[in-house]
Amino acid sequence: MVFKRIELNGFKSFADPVVIEFTDGITCIVGPNGSGKSNISDAIRWVLGEQSPKMLRGGKMEEVIFAGTQSRKPKGMAEVTIVLDNSQGVLPIGFSEVAITRRMYRSGESEYQINRSPCRLKDIRELIMDTGMGVEGYSIIGQGKIADIVSNKMESRREIFEEAAGIVKYRSKKAESERKLENASGNLDRVNDIIGEIRGRIDGLADDSRRAEEYLILRDQYKEIEINITLKSIDSVSGKNEAIQQELQELNAAVAGQKSGRELLENNLRQKRKGAQELEDQTESLREALTALSEEIHAMSNRKELNRERLATLSRELDRLDGERRVLEEKLQREEANARELQSAREDVDRESQACSVTLGEKEQIVRKISAQLNVQEEALQRQKDQLFELAGKKAAGQSEIDSMLSLKGTLTKRASQLESEGSLSDENDKAYATELEKARNEWNEKTRKSHQLESDIRSFLEDQKELSAQEAKIGRELNERALSVGRMNTRKKLLEELESAYEGYGGSVQFLMKRKLPGVIGVVGELLQVPKGLEIAVETALGASLQNIVCRDDACAKEAIGLLKTNQAGRLTFLPLESIRTGRPLISDKLKSAKGFLGSAADRVSCSNGADKVLDYLL
Repeated sequence: MVFKRIELNGFKSFADPVVIEFTDGITCIVGPNGSGKSNISDAIRWVLGEQSPKMLRGGKMEEVIFAGTQSRKPKGMAEVTIVLDNSQGVLPIGFSEVAITRRMYRSGESEYQINRSPCRLKDIRELIMDTGMGVEGYSIIGQGKIADIVSNKMESRREIFEEAAGIVKYRSKKAESERKLENASGNLDRVNDIIGEIRGRIDGLADDSRRAEEYLILRDQYKEIEINITLKSIDSVSGKNEAIQQELQELNAAVAGQKSGRELLENNLRQKRKGAQELEDQTESLREALTALSEEIHAMSNRKELNRERLATLSRELDRLDGERRVLEEKLQREEANARELQSAREDVDRESQACSVTLGEKEQIVRKISAQLNVQEEALQRQKDQLFELAGKKAAGQSEIDSMLSLKGTLTKRASQLESEGSLSDENDKAYATELEKARNEWNEKTRKSHQLESDIRSFLEDQKELSAQEAKIGRELNERALSVGRMNTRKKLLEELESAYEGYGGSVQFLMKRKLPGVIGVVGELLQVPKGLEIAVETALGASLQNIVCRDDACAKEAIGLLKTNQAGRLTFLPLESIRTGRPLISDKLKSAKGFLGSAADRVSCSNGADKVLDYLL
């Protein structure tokens, strides 16, 4: 597999579309400083997925787009395409020629393509994995990387050899498969816990439904007993009224036959009439009470029918939940079977990964299938939770209705006691009624206890939800604080970059010359040095005014810069042409090396960028 060509458009210094053919025999790219050699290697690194602007010799990723000149407008997009010869089938794709494209806009949007088809960055990385072409691979080595490879530990060098041998891809896929298997196992455990909790709640609701039906039957029997007692009381009063009427008739006959005891009889008659009137009033009161009781019985009958409908609805809801539970149990059994298959597949994957002879595509497909099934199960369980909460609301409404019924029952009980004092209730009916009433009360107390337990569970769930919401709000506040901190750091970074680009802190002559960007001028000594942390003051003291010296390529470049300064009367500067510098490091005695406080030679501790190491030896 070889590079065939690279196509650049709007990338760094390549403003116009450029095609570079890599024919047989090409081993290197040469050219003067600033001609764009490094931009070609940056383009290869960028198109293969590099995400660090620092590795592309820039401050931010948008700098790879052509920024424009005095005579040309800046480009709005950068695009690089690299074409690879895959005739030997090194890349796992069915094409003899593979074109990888990366495109970036100034808005920050990026696009990736393989053979002009849109794809993800992950697809490109998987395509070139174990080929040595990755941005961290052994085929692209930046300045100073060879020394790092030689001095690295055996484990670091082993990673390079494993990539060359084609093992890294299988290790990566193995780790990803193990992570997905752990997630699937955790999801199965959560499903089992939720199903167990739902099963316990369904059994409790079924018991409540059965006991509610028994309560309705007992209540109907209680109403029938009350009606019979009332009718019996009315019959008794009617019999007394008839006896009084008959006695009045006898008294009237006696008055007609015995005129001598008229006054006595009239007094008796008035008393009897008064008693008859009282009985008439009692009869009318009983009739009114019977009418009110009939209306109450009718209303309670309607409520009974409504409660029956509610119980039927609850029964249907319980049946539906039971059906869903059975479906979930069947799904769980299938998932357990799939998990066993997946475990077996995992063992096969481990063996295949060690042998490095097959891919893990089939196993990844199984893991994705299980993940999708688990997502479906989680949605179904969430729906069941919502339905259980709705059922709890219905239960609360039923509780309120039953409370009102109990209040009405108390009123009717008092009324029955009054009727009992006026009529004569049988001891046998009274005992039966008391027994049935006590039984109904016991059953109702048990149902109330379970209702309170269910309400306690719901309150606990709501408190957990409230705590999770508080944690989510806390995390949101922390993220906002971090975002503000990052914004402040970016603002400070931008300010420092602007000061650096304007050569703030240097003399006016340095600023004048560096803004002209003459070809051959490499830079100022102060910006080329790379000083370790803690040695800045020592190096600045040692170099002094030499920090503002200008490093250039050769004498001709230095003469051109001097002429520009004279023409514009911009002052004087010291120039260091690289081709004219003669260097040689002084020897350091062993006595000095062993002296207290000796850290080393400044030339050994400080480095210089852009190939200007000779300047470092010359000055230090």
